[in-house]
Amino acid sequence: MVRKVWLSLLIFLFMGSVTASAARLENVRHSYGSGTLRIVLDLTEEIEFVESTAENPSRSIIDLQNTTVSNEFHNYFKELNSTAAKKIRVARFNDSTVRVVIETMAAIKIFKLNGGPSGHRIVIDVGNADFKENPELNKAQTDAEKKAAEEKAEAEKKAAEEKAEADKKAAEEKAEAEKKAAEEKAKAEKKAAEEKAKAEKKAAEEKAKAEKKAAEEKAKAEKKAAEEKAKAEKKAKEKERKEKDRKEKDDSPKDVDEEIKELTGLKGKIIVLDPGHGGNDAGAIGPTGVMEKTVTLRVALELEKLLREKEAVVIMTRTTDKTVSPKGSKASDIEELQARCDVANREKADIFISIHADSFTNPAARGTTGYYYAKSDTDDGRRLADAIRRGLCEQIKTPSRGTKPCNFYVVRHTDMPATLLELAFISNPEEEKILDSEDGVKKAAQGILDGIEDYFG
Repeated sequence: MVRKVWLSLLIFLFMGSVTASAARLENVRHSYGSGTLRIVLDLTEEIEFVESTAENPSRSIIDLQNTTVSNEFHNYFKELNSTAAKKIRVARFNDSTVRVVIETMAAIKIFKLNGGPSGHRIVIDVGNADFKENPELNKAQTDAEKKAAEEKAEAEKKAAEEKAEADKKAAEEKAEAEKKAAEEKAKAEKKAAEEKAKAEKKAAEEKAKAEKKAAEEKAKAEKKAAEEKAKAEKKAKEKERKEKDRKEKDDSPKDVDEEIKELTGLKGKIIVLDPGHGGNDAGAIGPTGVMEKTVTLRVALELEKLLREKEAVVIMTRTTDKTVSPKGSKASDIEELQARCDVANREKADIFISIHADSFTNPAARGTTGYYYAKSDTDDGRRLADAIRRGLCEQIKTPSRGTKPCNFYVVRHTDMPATLLELAFISNPEEEKILDSEDGVKKAAQGILDGIEDYFG
C-alpha cells in the first residue's frame, strides 16, 4: 500500500514537471536564398516535433510538441516572396501543440540548434537545393516591408480623418432621423390603438367560436381515446403473457461453459473501430506511395470481419475512403476528430480503437506503439493499449516502442476506454511492405483481435 502511494506521488510530481517545462515559441524569422528559403523558430526550450504533409494546396506541417506560443505569433501569417514557398502560418493547434504550416511544393529539411535570442532554435530549410543566403534579395525584401509600413501608416491616418468627418455627418443625420422617427412613431401609435380595438373585438368573436368547436372535438377525442385504451390494455396483457412464457424458458438451467463464454468472450461487446484519416486527408505516405488512410481502412475492415465472427457488435467510423464529419472536406481538423468521437459516444461503446501508421523523416525509424490518455479516471485505457500493442508485435513481428500516455484528441474526448495504435512506420521501407501486403493486413487485424480478447479476458 505504501509503495502504491509513493508511486502515485512520483507520477503526480512528474506530470507537474512536464507541464512546467513547456517551451514557448517567441519569434519567427525568415531569410531568402536563390530559389530557397530559411525559416528560424526561436524557442525557450529544446523540443520534439512531428512532421507531416497535406494537399490542395501542397503544405508541409510541423507540429511543435509541448509548446506554447507568444501572443505576437499566435495566428501569425506571412506571404513570402520566394519560389520555394508562398505562405507561412503559425497557430496553437491544441493546449500543448503549436502548428507551423508552410505552403510549398519543395522539399524541406528540419534541424535543431542551440543558442540564439531565446536559447534554442528549429531551422527549416525550404527548397530543392542547399540554402545559401542572398543579401541583395533580403535587402530588397526589407526595403519593401519598410515602404509598406510607411504606406500603411499614411493610409491609417487618412482613414482616421475620413472616419471623423463621416462620424460628424452621421451624427447630424442621426439627429434628423430621430426627430422624423418620433413624429412617425406618434402617428403609428395612434393608428395602432385604433386597429388594436378593432382586432380585440374580432378576436373575442373568434374565441367564442373556437371554444365551441374545441368542446365538440374534445368530446370526440375522449371517446376515441377510451376505445384505443381498451385495445392497448388487451394488447399489453397478451405481451405480458408472452414475456412470462419467455422468462420461464430463460430460467431453465444453462451449460456452465456457455455462461463463462458470455462473461469473458466478445459476444455483445460494442466495439468502435476508427480507421485514421480518409477522404482528402491521406495521412502519412510511404517511400513507394502507400498511403496511411488506405492501410488503416484495410486493417479495420479485416478486423471487423474477425470481430463479427466472435459475435461482437462492431461500429465503423468509416468503411470507405471518405471523411467522417458531415461537413466533408470543409470540416476543420477538430470537427473531423470530434465526429469520430461522437460515433463512439453515441453508441455507448465498450471500447474505442483508432488505427494509424507512424512516420518519421529518418526511414530507419520502426516499430509499434500503443497510446492512451493518462488522465483518465481508470487504468482501462492503458490496459487496452498495452494488450493490443503486445498482440500486434507478436503477429507482425515489429519491435515494440512501448505503451505511452498521450493527449491525442480522439482518446481524450471519448467516454470509454480508448487507444490510438501506430501499427508500424509507413516511412520505413520494410514496414511499408508489411502494411501494404495482404498477409501483413491479416496479421495486423489478428494481432489487434488477440489484444482485445486479452483485455476482455
